[in-house]
Amino acid sequence: MDPLKRPLKVAFYTFGCKVNLFESDQLKKSLQNVETVSCDDDADIFVINSCAVTATAESQARNMVRRLSKRGKVILTGCYARKIQGEIRFENTEIVPDIKDVAKMLGSMLSYDAFFTRSRPFIKIQSGCDQFCAYCIIPYLRGPLKSVPLHEIRALLQKIADENFKEVVLTGIHIGKYGKDLDDGTTLADVVKAAYETVGRVRLGSLESPEIDERLFEYAKNGMILPHWHIPLQSGCDRTLQAMRRPYRTDAFRRSVEKVTACYDSMPAFGTDVITGFPGETDADFAGTVKFIESLPFAYGHVFPFSARPGTPAEKMEHDDPVPKQLKKERAAILRNIFQAKKEDFQKSLEGTTDEVIIEEKIDEGLFASTSSKYQTVNIKGVFRPRELVKVRLSFEKGRLFGSKS
Repeated sequence: MDPLKRPLKVAFYTFGCKVNLFESDQLKKSLQNVETVSCDDDADIFVINSCAVTATAESQARNMVRRLSKRGKVILTGCYARKIQGEIRFENTEIVPDIKDVAKMLGSMLSYDAFFTRSRPFIKIQSGCDQFCAYCIIPYLRGPLKSVPLHEIRALLQKIADENFKEVVLTGIHIGKYGKDLDDGTTLADVVKAAYETVGRVRLGSLESPEIDERLFEYAKNGMILPHWHIPLQSGCDRTLQAMRRPYRTDAFRRSVEKVTACYDSMPAFGTDVITGFPGETDADFAGTVKFIESLPFAYGHVFPFSARPGTPAEKMEHDDPVPKQLKKERAAILRNIFQAKKEDFQKSLEGTTDEVIIEEKIDEGLFASTSSKYQTVNIKGVFRPRELVKVRLSFEKGRLFGSKS
């Protein structure tokens, strides 16, 4: 490279899941002779890592492309780029679906490493999905299962430990299927064991209830998995679950929650995802979902009004038996209120307990935000460093959790 020529300035904007966040950090780490800048700064190239899980996510990506393409060249990558390649064009924008190809365009090779800017690093252990739920476009966009070999994960975990991180979050498109495409018999439990032995605190990303196997239950009992489980429900109605092509029914889901709960001395934090207004969902179906959610110890939930994804079986279902848009919104509001109340009840239940929190960032003079083992944001007063692990006693005040060193 000409020493008189300044480095290329590249800015990144990431939408969507933890996998996208990891891949953006992976790309940043891989680039050579490049200066990474903020999207608010002047940049030669803006890389937008996009999501296509909902119509709203697609709209956000389009709006960002239009805004940033007025200021410089845009490279659109990620799931939305995969979905529209060859079909839609944007001014001053190149659509490059695979992040590996983005790295090549910028003169580099993508490596299995990342800039870990968060106090709790996300690491992608696999990609792809073979479940093909009726509503989901991700298996079509992300392709078949592809697990990162365990030796590569171990090497990255060691780097994370060497940089004094105290917690790692295992993520992927379908982490419960980790190892299914490998020939060595490794499973998610092997990754958990490696992460626990190398880093210490291990947090799991979203995990389907049928894929919580006996080794995972055993590791949870032995304190190797933090007491926070995100288990997607999608519906609390068996008829709707069948139409969604989900691989469980409500009774089995409840048993999984009960078995996880039994692994810990106190109630773990359960999170979930729910879709409202799936085609054909009746008032009785929705009432069943409400009753089922109310009966389980969720600490939080993400609610999504159904939006048909082109090419999925649910697209035709939406055409044949749609739920009115306004009714979807009303049902979503009801569920969000339920989850908000559950979140508050869960946080109140932590009053007077002790926990170890990871310091995340300074939010005010002498006040820091941290994340507890049960995935709660805890404000703590004092002087700390990001990544620091601090034992605190929790209190609930004015709708927030606070911690004092214990």
